[in-house]
Amino acid sequence: MALPIVYRSPENQNVADAKKVLKERAEALAARREKEQQRREAAGVPNYICYPAAFPNFDPKTGRGAPSPLPPCNVCGDRLQPMENHKCSGIWKPKYEVFTDERKDRADQRRDEIRESRWSQRPRYPVCDKCGEEMPDYFEDGQRHWDDHEGRPVKNHFALGGEHDGDLDGYEDAPEEDYCEGDDDGYDCD
Repeated sequence: MALPIVYRSPENQNVADAKKVLKERAEALAARREKEQQRREAAGVPNYICYPAAFPNFDPKTGRGAPSPLPPCNVCGDRLQPMENHKCSGIWKPKYEVFTDERKDRADQRRDEIRESRWSQRPRYPVCDKCGEEMPDYFEDGQRHWDDHEGRPVKNHFALGGEHDGDLDGYEDAPEEDYCEGDDDGYDCD
C-alpha cells in the first residue's frame, strides 16, 4: 500500500519568528507567575483574610473598603495593612509607662524645677503700674510714686506662659439691673 503524499509548504521565516516570540512571552509569563506565587507563599496569608473582623468591607480586587484609620495589632500596636501579612514579633509593648516610685520621683523633681524657675522669675515686690519700679516699702514708695506720676503698686501674677495672669483684665462689672421676682413673692414689680 502506498502512502499518500502530503503537500508541505516551504518554511516561512516570519512564522518561525512569531512562534519564537510567543514561546518567549509564555515562558516569561510563567516565570513571573512562579515568582509571584513564591512571594505570596513567603509573605503568608493577607491580613484581610487573617482578620476578617478588622476588614469587613475590604475588596481585594479593587483595594477599596479598608477601614480608616487602619486597625492596630493587639500585641505590638503596628498598623495592619490589608494586603500584607503581619509578622508580629510577639513581644507585648506596653502602651503606657507603668507608674512606679522612680517615675513618681522624677515627676516630683520636674515639678519642683518648674516651681523654682517660676518663683525666680516673679518680682519680689509690688511694682509701679506706670514706671515698673519695684516698691519694697509698700506704703512709702507707693505714696511717692502716686505723688510723682500717680503710679499705684501692683502685684504681678504671671500665668504659665509668662504673660500677665489677668483673670479679670478686660472685664467690666456687670450692670446692676432692677431685680424683681414676680407676683408670687409679695413684692410689687414696676
